[in-house]
Amino acid sequence: MRDFFFDLVDTLELVFLDPLRYSEEIKEIPFGMSGSSTWLFSVLSALSLSVGMSILSAPYTISTLSFLFFGFLANLILFRFFPFFYSLVADYYVQKKGRSQKLLFLVMFARHAIVLFLLFAPVCMVCHALGFSGVGSGFFLLLTFVIVYGLVVARGLKSIYELRDRDSIRFSFYALGLTILFPFLMNLYTATSVLQSVSGGL
Repeated sequence: MRDFFFDLVDTLELVFLDPLRYSEEIKEIPFGMSGSSTWLFSVLSALSLSVGMSILSAPYTISTLSFLFFGFLANLILFRFFPFFYSLVADYYVQKKGRSQKLLFLVMFARHAIVLFLLFAPVCMVCHALGFSGVGSGFFLLLTFVIVYGLVVARGLKSIYELRDRDSIRFSFYALGLTILFPFLMNLYTATSVLQSVSGGL
């Protein structure tokens, strides 16, 4: 258990505090290299996003439980697909700059960075306490998190591909914009609204 905790902390440190060492150091962390790490981060982040949206969507009724469940499933699907497509597009732009392909590390980095959304529910609690609530506030907050996530991935691009700050930010947000517009992914995520609407009648 102690080894797991240390590996978890080391992985988070590489992603958020020292991404310049990510592509070299992540190989030395068994938990970081395993698929279970990205699944754990995706599950926790999906739950946090679903809970956060529910907190901002008062009043709370019995249908809130089904709202949470269906929202969690849709968010989990998004968090599994989104980093892959995001990394695929970003890697394409980077290779046009003459860099070699390092898609595996970029996908891992993007999936590890998704743990950023674990902070979504706590921030929603603070916003609700300050009087900010409703679907509009939730989507604005979600957009803010997506932008911050884009900046985190830009740092990963810079370290993995050895890019300049300007190029890494540009490629990251190009990829972010194209991924958000990707029809399959967005049609998949709009299932959240459908499922949550259905859940209101359960």
